[in-house]
Amino acid sequence: MRRATSRGAGYASQAGFTLAELLVVASIIAVVIGMSIPSLSRAIDSAKLKAAAQQLVGVYQDARVRATQNNTPYEVLTSAPGVTPAQLCIDLNGDGACSAADPLTPISPQVILNNNGVPLGLNKSVLGFDTRNTESSAMHDQNNNLAPGLAWNGLGVPCERSSSSSACKAMVGWIQYLQLQRGGGDTLYAAVSVSPTGRIRVWTYIPSGNGNGSWF
Repeated sequence: MRRATSRGAGYASQAGFTLAELLVVASIIAVVIGMSIPSLSRAIDSAKLKAAAQQLVGVYQDARVRATQNNTPYEVLTSAPGVTPAQLCIDLNGDGACSAADPLTPISPQVILNNNGVPLGLNKSVLGFDTRNTESSAMHDQNNNLAPGLAWNGLGVPCERSSSSSACKAMVGWIQYLQLQRGGGDTLYAAVSVSPTGRIRVWTYIPSGNGNGSWF
């Protein structure tokens, strides 16, 4: 009888978790998952924003290569505000519009190209050069209509044509901001800058706890 009792005690000591213990473990896992979901969601949105910025870089590079190969200025146009998803095109015929023959690139539906309301910081002291954007561009199409956008000339540098009869002359740098609006007033920011020599760089805004932030 003693041997049997001893064996029974051994079996009891090897028993699995009780129901109460399983519930505690499940609760802990649920809390951890609940805390990690917002961070994961933000990371996914940040990746979408960076991917859209890289798409913009790709279109800029494509227009630049075409301009140097054909020794012809080509402009990158963006769709009007409110168009979803936002679209980019290379204006091959210079008419200031995205036609069926122009290479068209849509970007993520969540991302908008908007230079308004962005955090300060990307100025001449950081970039090393002055910039234009769609709000300050004086680029004109072949019909002499104002067609704001970044253009590249045959030398592979950003240029601007003040009228349909003028050459597309080298200009100061360029900047385009991208925004991804999340819930609760949280907005993610990125930017693509182009130097007067044609160097392209992607910037990301990192907020800080004191309400400010920095561009990297």
